[in-house]
Amino acid sequence: MNSRTLLLALLLLPLAGTAQSYWGVTLNGGVMLANDMAHNALVAPYADIDAAWWHPVGGSHYWMQRHRMPRFGLQASYAHIVNGIAGDRLGLMAMLGGSLGRRLDYAAGIGLSAYTHPRSITADTANIYIGSLINCLIELRLEYALSDHWALTASAVHTSNGLLYRPNQGLNFLQMGVQWRSTSRVAPPQRRSFSPLSVHEVGFTLSPGFAMSHNISQEGYYFCYDLSLNYLYRIDSILAVGGTIDVWYNFSHPQQYIWYDDPYSLPFYIGAMAVVESSWGPLSIRAGIGPELLRSTRVKIPFYERVGAYYNFGRHYTGIALHAHAGQIDFIEWSYGYRIPVSSNR
Repeated sequence: MNSRTLLLALLLLPLAGTAQSYWGVTLNGGVMLANDMAHNALVAPYADIDAAWWHPVGGSHYWMQRHRMPRFGLQASYAHIVNGIAGDRLGLMAMLGGSLGRRLDYAAGIGLSAYTHPRSITADTANIYIGSLINCLIELRLEYALSDHWALTASAVHTSNGLLYRPNQGLNFLQMGVQWRSTSRVAPPQRRSFSPLSVHEVGFTLSPGFAMSHNISQEGYYFCYDLSLNYLYRIDSILAVGGTIDVWYNFSHPQQYIWYDDPYSLPFYIGAMAVVESSWGPLSIRAGIGPELLRSTRVKIPFYERVGAYYNFGRHYTGIALHAHAGQIDFIEWSYGYRIPVSSNR
């Protein structure tokens, strides 16, 4: 994607807003720092533009007891880094925001970034900071309102890839900016109702996933697909607990692990995990941990983890999750799911 295409997408993003939603644009300036203080020579200035769509939460009995209801959104960004060792940065994040006072807001986001000149494309051996094309993107931000529509912002941004591709030490960004948004900042968000949730719920999640080879002699991506069978018991409108059974199919198993001389030849893996899900209006965040029941013999610690964020459209939902093993990311899951209530609503 070239810079003109991205800027066009940023301009069209606000059109997705609704009466309850709003959008904003932030212009930032800052410095890039290596994720290793021993390499301060990499410090470089950069300019960044963010376009975000936000939706305030309302209707939940829990949040209606509180004045500072959260808001959720989606933010796209483009950063031009002057002489950056990995080129320019593109980003897309799921965001959580809220109020710390009448004029002070916070925002936090997690998502994906892509660099235009990572080591995997340029073979630049001096670039030990961004090896892979795809990286995580994490941002923490404070916003101070100057008026109903304008604010000053201060942000810290981190990108790395969880050791999916080595070397990849990661980069950090410190920035300040000016923000404009389409609705009055000091006005309380509109409340709207959501359908009550089932006490007991089953369902499934389909997740095509991709990863980068951990074998340095076999660079590139491979694909792994996951089917999850889910059960949730909803304690209240915010919190649910339950379990998941996962079945993975790894198309590249023979090529990825032949060099391990692994006697496990099946491309299937099976796991089970305990999960907890927290919901705010249409958004839910689910995390879990559990044992791998059928797996490659090279796996010495038989536990895996997942954390994901999902947007719910009635019984349907879509989202993104990170699948990890012993704290090391295995692959990124792009998910579609379906919820099936099995008891009457409270």
